[in-house]
Amino acid sequence: MINFHCRHYKGSKPCIFNKTEGMECPTCTRADEFGCRVLIVKLDALGDVLRTGSLVPILHKLHPRPYVCWITRPEAVEIVRMIDGVDEVVPLNVDGLARIAEGGWDHVYALSNDHSTASLATAARPAHPVVGYSMKDGRLHPSNPAAERWLEMAAFDRLKRANTESYQKLMLDIVGVAGPIEPPRLTVERKHVDHAAGWIAGLFAGSTRRRIAINVGSGARWPKKMLEADQIAAYARLAHERLDADILLVGGPAELAKTEAILAACGSDTPVRSALTSHSVPEFVGVLRQVDALLCGDTLALHIATAIGLPTVCLVGPTSSAELADFDGLVLKSSVDTLDCLGCYGDCRRVDNCMSLFDLERLVELTARQLARPLSPLRVRG
Repeated sequence: MINFHCRHYKGSKPCIFNKTEGMECPTCTRADEFGCRVLIVKLDALGDVLRTGSLVPILHKLHPRPYVCWITRPEAVEIVRMIDGVDEVVPLNVDGLARIAEGGWDHVYALSNDHSTASLATAARPAHPVVGYSMKDGRLHPSNPAAERWLEMAAFDRLKRANTESYQKLMLDIVGVAGPIEPPRLTVERKHVDHAAGWIAGLFAGSTRRRIAINVGSGARWPKKMLEADQIAAYARLAHERLDADILLVGGPAELAKTEAILAACGSDTPVRSALTSHSVPEFVGVLRQVDALLCGDTLALHIATAIGLPTVCLVGPTSSAELADFDGLVLKSSVDTLDCLGCYGDCRRVDNCMSLFDLERLVELTARQLARPLSPLRVRG
């Protein structure tokens, strides 16, 4: 007989313990029965998807022994699979739609205020009302006053700029719990960590200096999320001189030209190396596991860093500083306080803008504070 209530049951193929240990349901000692079925609908950019992972431990406390399924866009499947506490990841495609629409969900959490998310949540037909956003009479419908507040913040710039609470706090309000707010937890396969450890050690052969990573890119949507190449090169030289550190340039294939410009500006005298990765998120996580501090903008790298306990200095300009959780100082946020247009969510053409006016020496001082920070329980290098 098959134990249909075991979270390891796959239906179309043997479970992991049948494969590795020959276990079968009637006598299996690995059975783990779930108490309810929970669906998370989150389709946004990778960073938004990952920071929503902070809610997974909350849902495990809120519901008895939940089976947590998460539907997301195909490009985010890889990172969601790494979030601890998620049992199943469903890509948003024809097969995924069929999986969601079959119903049988006890609880659905749809915390993004867009029609696709709300429509999927409604189509899932949960036993309890959708938490977050659903569709009603063809319109986006918030489930409670906290969800309505988030909807109003999206509609009115004045409210968005006046907000003083982190994204995670705002989402917890929608869920209806008080916290505490913790980073998501990521599990990366050992092979990715070992590969990155060997690769990075080879880039700085024989060096015992601490390592600072700089996430070079900012994404196409908001270019003003990160420093320009000449600024990064100047910061790298200062950081090496003042902190006696090796510098690692990280990012993806889109940052190749910018990275080459930084390396050329630094010259051969500064230990700055490129560690750009492919589109593999586990590979990128493996690289960040090899460093001691990170300088970045409000990008995916920031959210990965919080998930692995990596002390970070985050440059904030066109997006909301308040919405970024600092997790008790794990993230030091820095902004140009002489401007009154921060959080514009745009790409201005000002010569003096929210990235060009950063004091690089101040950023090095903040990095020094992060290098001196006690190790996080999540932190493992190598």
